Amino acid sequence: MKLLEQTIKIEDYLAFERGSQTKNEFLFESIIPMAGATFEHNIISGNLFAMIWIYLKKEKSNSFVFQNDMRTYNPLNQSFTYPDVVVSDGKPIFRQDETMDNLINPLLIIEVLSASTAIYDKTDKFIAYKTIPSLKEYVLVSTDSPEIEIFRKENEHWELIKLRNISDVIHFKSIDLNLEMREVFEE
Repeated sequence: MKLLEQTIKIEDYLAFERGSQTKNEFLFESIIPMAGATFEHNIISGNLFAMIWIYLKKEKSNSFVFQNDMRTYNPLNQSFTYPDVVVSDGKPIFRQDETMDNLINPLLIIEVLSASTAIYDKTDKFIAYKTIPSLKEYVLVSTDSPEIEIFRKENEHWELIKLRNISDVIHFKSIDLNLEMREVFEE
């Protein structure tokens, strides 16, 4: 992940991003260009989105699930990111400006790892995400093997659960959903 060298302000980033042909995140006052996704990445994130969407609809939840293009804003560290999958904590709440394109109440964030983003997703991005008050779970999903890491906030501390077997059951405690690993990695 190569950072653009200059430090910029939020409004400059938003003006740039809203007119951009590509997606760029904004973290620690730097613009981070986002890479395109692989076949595996799209299948895994699509599977997760679909299963969570069906579950939330069936449960008549007031939470919403978004994929890829819902920019998430953290007011505590002024970051803007594009999670692969994000679930709102109840009805979506957006940063107050002329558009409603910056979600501020994520409950569950899922990032599907790639070779070019894995370190960024596990370090800088997680550091930024941990300070979001509404966030209860941060999930990292490998595209190379059936491996999932769930960082779960319990009593203000983050616990790590690792799943590495295709027959494991994934429990998203934040939305009370169980999924089979084989469903996530299907195809």
